[in-house]
Amino acid sequence: MTHTELRKQFLDFYRARGHAEIGQASLVPLQDTSVLFTTAGMHPLIPYLLGDEHPDGTRLVNIQRSFRTTDIDEVGDDTHVTTFEMLGHWSLGDYFKREAIEWSLTFVTNVLGFDRSRLAVTVYAGNKQASIGPDEEAATIWKDFGITRIAYLGSDNWWGPVHATGPCGPTTEIFVYRGHGEPALDSVPGGPKDHEWVEIWNNVFMQYAKQAERTFIPLTQRNIDTGVGLERVLMMVNGLLSVYETDLYQPIVAAISRETLASQDRDVRIIADHIKSAVFLIGDGVEPSNRDRGYVLRRLIRRAVSAARRLHEPVDWALITEAVIGVYGDIYPHLLDQQDFIQSTIVKEIDQFATRLDKAVTQLRRALARQMKPTTDEVVTLAFLAFQSHALPPELGYEVLAHEDFGIERTTFDRIIARKIEAHREISSAGQERKFGGHGLILDTGELKAVDEIELKKVTRLHTATHLLQAALRAVLGDHVHQKGSDITAERLRFDFTHPEKLTDEQKQAVEHWINDVVKRDLPMQYVELPLDEAKQVGALHFVDHKYPARVKVYFAGTNLKTAVSKEFCGGPHVTHTGAVGLVRILKEESSSSGIRRIKAVVDETP
Repeated sequence: MTHTELRKQFLDFYRARGHAEIGQASLVPLQDTSVLFTTAGMHPLIPYLLGDEHPDGTRLVNIQRSFRTTDIDEVGDDTHVTTFEMLGHWSLGDYFKREAIEWSLTFVTNVLGFDRSRLAVTVYAGNKQASIGPDEEAATIWKDFGITRIAYLGSDNWWGPVHATGPCGPTTEIFVYRGHGEPALDSVPGGPKDHEWVEIWNNVFMQYAKQAERTFIPLTQRNIDTGVGLERVLMMVNGLLSVYETDLYQPIVAAISRETLASQDRDVRIIADHIKSAVFLIGDGVEPSNRDRGYVLRRLIRRAVSAARRLHEPVDWALITEAVIGVYGDIYPHLLDQQDFIQSTIVKEIDQFATRLDKAVTQLRRALARQMKPTTDEVVTLAFLAFQSHALPPELGYEVLAHEDFGIERTTFDRIIARKIEAHREISSAGQERKFGGHGLILDTGELKAVDEIELKKVTRLHTATHLLQAALRAVLGDHVHQKGSDITAERLRFDFTHPEKLTDEQKQAVEHWINDVVKRDLPMQYVELPLDEAKQVGALHFVDHKYPARVKVYFAGTNLKTAVSKEFCGGPHVTHTGAVGLVRILKEESSSSGIRRIKAVVDETP
């Protein structure tokens, strides 16, 4: 099945059931300044989901281009991308769960041809703290239609409001089995073999309204918001191993590399995804810069360049851009109209970045060549100086060191870089204090990544959330939990910690509940400066193998240090009280390496 055929079949199916096709929105929200990008098909429809009358009626359908960077580190695997298209249909106070479930099952089985025996569904397990019970109604409807492989999941099956308040509710998702043979009787999404299941369909039942006081009331107008990832469905319906093997990506992959198995190369996939996203963003009016949307675009292009440097063949950026527009030009004519501008913008940005990157790499390699047997600290310091001198993020130096086989772990590299940046900050502390209130913002490197004061506020909330996450993990799992690394952007936090096995759904829910209870208690977040030994004696968490100065800052959440629910060695910045963090939601928990688990989380308003 081609992507053109899939688009037509989806639109035809729902038009035949009384849905009016509506136009797409730009990736740059025109009426909503609170978010950078359109992240889902429902985003432009929020006023109508809240009760405004839509001019096209109560049943709507479209295909919406969307952009997300929450899982940017996962791009290059089989299913994750940053720009994707969402097949969506909506009921604005019209039909509800039974019709939505019946039609989704009919489309998946009768139109797409998936065997029922290879399907599983998930429903919301409920949340006692929010006084919301399990979605037994949805489970019963699935059983009525002959689907019995049902898993009850927590936050994965709850859709929160886009803003602090608004429509929200439980979801039910359809998964397709991609393992060999028939799925075992006890095999379900969220289970021990979760990787064998791929989500292709998500029905959101918007039946609650989130209030400012963090309570939930039933909506007068109950809505259906359905999102279906076009790329994933296309992959699964054609029996492919990755989205990069579909007809949406194959021409782009071919423009990057002539290798037969190029679509399996992670770096080729990163280039294909990021340049595709760059084309769409520029086409919707975004230009590279150091602020807001422009910085996201610049970051994507730079990541593509870094990936290209790891390939053993030249890359023609204009040809790749042309391939992207060749795939999507008929569907998005505005890309064809701007082809020359889009190509020149990408090539110019890459040329400027590549020139500076080449100079930094040359400087670093020459400096390393002059060293006889440099220590790890000396090697990382040379990388820091080389990249800083060319106004580039020092973290890019890690790729050079990895290529030169210095055997330096990423967490060690990041820790040393963070220390160098802190020392550099102290040298110019007067200027930093005037600009950032003495917080010591780390720009695009180390643990925190921000480009301006707007993003600083976002990463500050996530930074405090990271402290609460470690405290919660130790409370739920035990004192064996220790931080092994972290990475915080304006979109999400990533936290690596010691633990021997995968967390259960119950453990993840307990961690979320622990954090969000502290958030709701609105405890003060403050710090004291203590002698190093005294700071250790009060139980403040720290890196055991890290060399600290004679006096350190200890940030703690609570009215006093002794009874604080969280206390850690830290230079900041943090929020002033835990209520400013917002509710924390775990997106993913997975293995990072042997004995090390990794959690990705966001701050939002889900219960």
